Amino acid sequence: MSFGLENDHVCMQKEILEAYSKDIIIFAAASNNGGNYEVTYPARKNEVICIYSTDGNGNTSPCNPPHLKNSAYHFATLGVGVKSGLETERRMTGTSFSTPIAAGIAACILEFARMHKIEGDLYKVLRSRQGMQEVFAQHLVDKRDELHYLNPWKLFAKHRSDEEILLQIKDPLKRWVGKTEKETEMR
Repeated sequence: MSFGLENDHVCMQKEILEAYSKDIIIFAAASNNGGNYEVTYPARKNEVICIYSTDGNGNTSPCNPPHLKNSAYHFATLGVGVKSGLETERRMTGTSFSTPIAAGIAACILEFARMHKIEGDLYKVLRSRQGMQEVFAQHLVDKRDELHYLNPWKLFAKHRSDEEILLQIKDPLKRWVGKTEKETEMR
């Protein structure tokens, strides 16, 4: 979700909770108001993965809001100077541009795992918010200015075999197999 609202939205929250209960991973833009305002809705909700913005080298964007206090993860990825536009190329900046990039990184991980026939229980955990956050945190993150910069090249490095990459994806998921979302949240 590449937008943010000042106030919670009851109908939208109902849909977010429904998606969350089905282990649909939801990404939301933090906001572009800089340090003057907090993270907007829905990114501030526990059921979504909040995404901040960086430049192509992982340096923090000045448009980012302060970090969420109730989250151990402050994921960020490219959101500065992103190519945009079909007819005329423009460069755009903001968490609204980093959010679909983060979702794309997650989609690549899911597709890689599916193509390599990851075990059903592990794949189910990977398809959850908690599972994807664990893979991000364990194998894609470079810590920069208190942000967890998503660097997909850490996982998908040229020197790694497919088997090595698959093991890296599976490893942080194993402890969550068979646990409910409530149990994983208590961690």
